[in-house]
Amino acid sequence: MRKKPLSSLASVYTNSENAIATQHLIEQGCRHIAHIRGPEVSTALGRYNGYRQALQEANLTAAPENVVSLGTSGDSRGVSGGYEAMSKLLANPIRPDGLFCFNDPSALGAMRALLDAGLRIPENVAAIGCGNISYSDFLRVPLSSVDQDSTQIGTEAAQLALLLASQKDTLPSSKIITPHLAIRASSLRKLQ
Repeated sequence: MRKKPLSSLASVYTNSENAIATQHLIEQGCRHIAHIRGPEVSTALGRYNGYRQALQEANLTAAPENVVSLGTSGDSRGVSGGYEAMSKLLANPIRPDGLFCFNDPSALGAMRALLDAGLRIPENVAAIGCGNISYSDFLRVPLSSVDQDSTQIGTEAAQLALLLASQKDTLPSSKIITPHLAIRASSLRKLQ
């Protein structure tokens, strides 16, 4: 029996470098777009790279003061971390008019900080998260989010596992799922 090299593992994942969130904010008229980053892991780095790519393609500046990292602990990546990160961004001389957050919990915290500061979402600051949490529609301001299609990832992974189990000579492969936007009130500055 031929052994498969460890470097070729089967995988199904979402394209984290997809720039759709920042592109959407640009389409909505945002020009000072901030990013609340996640930890130094591939998904967070991919989302940051997508943010920078979209700004570059639109000839906008990815100003260092418009990027705040959430840190590494679980608590810092949640609502409280998003609140703290947005508070830092609001202290900048030029307030962001758009915000792309690493995940939905940090976006919820950022939105709370915006509302506590007396700002309106999306009129003053449009916001997008990532993950498309199930209760996004029920928030005070429904949250726009990058939907990574977890159901499709699970289905594809199960099919790939069954294929690999049934056909021993099949080489492992990777499948990349393209995310899509779940657009809600938090980012809609213009009518679609």
